[in-house]
Amino acid sequence: MKKLLLIAATAFMTFGASAQYGTAPDFSVSDLDGNQINLYADILDQGLIAVVDVSATWCGPCWNLHQSHALEDLHQAYGPNGTNQLRVIFYEGDASTTQADLEGTGPSTIGNWLEGVTYPIINEAPLTLDLSIWAPLGFPTVNVIRPSDYEIVLDTYAIYSVDGQVDAINNADLGITLDPALSVVENQTAASLNVYPNPSRDHVNLQLDGFDGTVQIEVYDMLGNIVFQMNTSNKMELINLAELSAGNYMIRVYNDATESTSRIVLMD
Repeated sequence: MKKLLLIAATAFMTFGASAQYGTAPDFSVSDLDGNQINLYADILDQGLIAVVDVSATWCGPCWNLHQSHALEDLHQAYGPNGTNQLRVIFYEGDASTTQADLEGTGPSTIGNWLEGVTYPIINEAPLTLDLSIWAPLGFPTVNVIRPSDYEIVLDTYAIYSVDGQVDAINNADLGITLDPALSVVENQTAASLNVYPNPSRDHVNLQLDGFDGTVQIEVYDMLGNIVFQMNTSNKMELINLAELSAGNYMIRVYNDATESTSRIVLMD
């Protein structure tokens, strides 16, 4: 019933929408970890491209996009831990979606939407984003917003590769050119980072394979702020994260030659 009602609402929205693009209204939302995100102040006014994916956990095309890792690779290469030129946000467009749905265990989901994702995920009820603006043609809609004038200039919902995402953005007159070399994404394959236990309450073990010499370890919250950092030349390292609040974090291990990242979940 939930799917039928939302599909009907989406169909009505599709026929009623006059245009897919236009000025993106400002919004203030909280991600799953309670981090506040302001579209204008935190992203666009900082000169960053905003990529707002409006999807639903039961949506097949949305899942295909998620499984392609195109937006995650885009975030890794050009987000706060890459060239720092854009921000990716996932906005769940169905207000009845539960945490279990996001985790892949609920009744209205295709799989685990949290696995392999390090950018912010928004799941709220009621919805504060107007879907007639943010998803006028249905799910998924991947809104790419130009920082200079807040205009939604592109929808990359059907592009399942990071190279394709980059080409589309670079051809859309956003005033920012992304490096097509994607050195950050390519370097991630040169090393392996194993984090356990994950989830954890305080301490986590890092197994570092493929790294030579000294590496930098950095832990970020979902807004890209560094909350822990250290150097090591060990292949195994135990780090204490007990002072951090419960939530999702990203760990980055890198040196001049290679890099690897992983998501960490801390519990109360």
